[in-house]
Amino acid sequence: MRRRSLIASVVVVAVVTCACSDPVVPSAPTPVAPTVTETFTGTLLQLGSNSHPFSVQQIGGIKVSITKIEPSAAVSIGIGTPSTASGTCLAISNLTAVASAGTQISGTATLAGSFCVSVSDVGNLVEPVTYSITVLHS
Repeated sequence: MRRRSLIASVVVVAVVTCACSDPVVPSAPTPVAPTVTETFTGTLLQLGSNSHPFSVQQIGGIKVSITKIEPSAAVSIGIGTPSTASGTCLAISNLTAVASAGTQISGTATLAGSFCVSVSDVGNLVEPVTYSITVLHS
């Protein structure tokens, strides 16, 4: 009788211990290094904004670089998600600078899907400018 009582106590302690353990939480995916390069070119008009869509296949880094802008001008570049309603790029992160080759913005895509890069006049263009942008992503 005493032995059954001891076995029952061990079983109860084991069940209670298992029930109180921390739940298994899946780990977040590890971001991958960007390996896809896309180049976009265009002409930016006074007070204009251009949007270029791209798709990210895996969680990982994104780097947008202006590789050419002629003539040199202050513009805004941004990374965001495309708006299906307006056809524009809804910026998540942006940078306004006197753009020259090497101006860049970078971050991490925390999910796969549709993204876009935008180039916009900050209000001081006196003539159209041509540009080339490189997007590096996964």
